[in-house]
Amino acid sequence: MGAKLSVEEVMANLERRAAFHREQEALHAQQVVFHAQQGEHHREQQAVHAAELQKVLQSLETFRTAAGTAVDLAQTLPPAAQPAAVADEARLPPRNRKMVGRLIKLAAESPGLAEPFGPTDVAAEANRRFAGRLPERIGPRTASDVLRRMLAEGEIKLVREGRPFQEALYARRTRQGG
Repeated sequence: MGAKLSVEEVMANLERRAAFHREQEALHAQQVVFHAQQGEHHREQQAVHAAELQKVLQSLETFRTAAGTAVDLAQTLPPAAQPAAVADEARLPPRNRKMVGRLIKLAAESPGLAEPFGPTDVAAEANRRFAGRLPERIGPRTASDVLRRMLAEGEIKLVREGRPFQEALYARRTRQGG
């Protein structure tokens, strides 16, 4: 299904279809009475709309029960706890002019960041994790500067050199002496 519809929209749509097929079934039943010579066509149309009405009503009833259960389940979901954020809170740098670089460094060292990663990935991770501490969003250029500094210090390794229109990719060094 290409369009994203809410539960209310789906139910309203199914109810409109049921009403339409009820009206059409009744109309063709009246037409059978009034037009005896065309009765066969109207009987066929009445049967088609009666069958469609049954399908729509069955789908509507099934959807109502499933939607009620799904809404109940969705409302009882507790918020997910983030233990990693609490552990990193102790490592967060104090607020000063060098804070952004340290936050980018923490994001690059994060095990949640898939390898290989580029400046865009690191900037997105830092913006996601530290949104409350940042004065403004971190851009990929700033993240690229910090990653190049980390590469020069030997904290990360270069996987693919950057080219015009293709950012450099990095990976974390292994802790056992890599």
